[in-house]
Amino acid sequence: MKKILRRLIGYANLVFAVLLVGSFLSPGISPEKIWGPSFLGLTYPYILLANLLFMLFWILRKKKEFIISFLAILLGWNTLIQYVSMHPGALFRKAYYENLSREERDSDRQLKIMSFNVRAFDLYRWSGNPSAKQDIISLVRKNDPDILCLQEFYSTQKGQFRTPYSHLEYTVSNRSNKYGIAIFSHYPMVAKGRIDLNNTLSICSYADIRVDDDTFRVYNMHLQSTRLNSKRYRLIDSLKFNYDSQQVEEIRDISSRLKNAFVKRAGQADLIAGHIEKCSHPVIVCGDFNDTPVSYTYRRINGELRDAFTECGWGIGRTYNGKFPSFRIDYILFGKEFEALHFAREKVRLSDHFPITGYLRIL
Repeated sequence: MKKILRRLIGYANLVFAVLLVGSFLSPGISPEKIWGPSFLGLTYPYILLANLLFMLFWILRKKKEFIISFLAILLGWNTLIQYVSMHPGALFRKAYYENLSREERDSDRQLKIMSFNVRAFDLYRWSGNPSAKQDIISLVRKNDPDILCLQEFYSTQKGQFRTPYSHLEYTVSNRSNKYGIAIFSHYPMVAKGRIDLNNTLSICSYADIRVDDDTFRVYNMHLQSTRLNSKRYRLIDSLKFNYDSQQVEEIRDISSRLKNAFVKRAGQADLIAGHIEKCSHPVIVCGDFNDTPVSYTYRRINGELRDAFTECGWGIGRTYNGKFPSFRIDYILFGKEFEALHFAREKVRLSDHFPITGYLRIL
């Protein structure tokens, strides 16, 4: 009986090891061509955890089978370090960088870049916090970034932020309300533009910013969301599956929404990546990708760029302040013309995203 049980556990281990390999290979496949592997990428952390548990089980039993999961994890090491950043110095640098004045940053050719999906400044009181809007504005002013990228930006005729230079693009605009994304800068913007993503709710804009004799391009984007409603979130959160006809239909609906989002983001990522590749200036990319680091979207846009979080962050760094997907889906990426000095995430519950800040030096 013990032999049979050991064999079954071994087979299960082998299956999860194969799934792990499949998950870190999945970003190389466009969901527009084959969408199935994208689900493996989404579940990467759970498949990884299962393999770690299998490895621990075999090690404790002093069995050589631990090598199965060990090799699978080793093969995907590059994916692991994109997902988990291990720079403990980030914990100690935070106070130093937060207290740097703009003059000190200027003297060291540093840029403080903040990206934040503000969820329309809690326009519809999702958070239950009546002061959420003012708290978001106060937080941004306190951080005083050199460049600020906001997603799900909302404004009336009068804006909430007063900076010398700004670029606002909207997905919805009428006489009293405007929804979209915004780039604010303390440095001159010498050119502005927008990439048409062929979707009314997704948007990407860019601004060419000049600092002394250097000009670089900042992209800001908000890509296709899964658009799950509160009922679907409750189903995922409950983890109680009855497998009745109604719940099966709800699970199918969630899967369909995820599939459609994967496919749409893939097309958007291709458009943006193509635009970045043609850019003649050094590039900084900010935004809410609505996808994890183990995804076609991230890999396509990231390309030859670097990730501020993986360069000098700490932990898993999840940025989505919701129930699903509770992963890192907001990014600050940059080209080889910059050096990442520090990355910070503020765990403030003012939106369904946490704000992130990157400190870059112009080389």
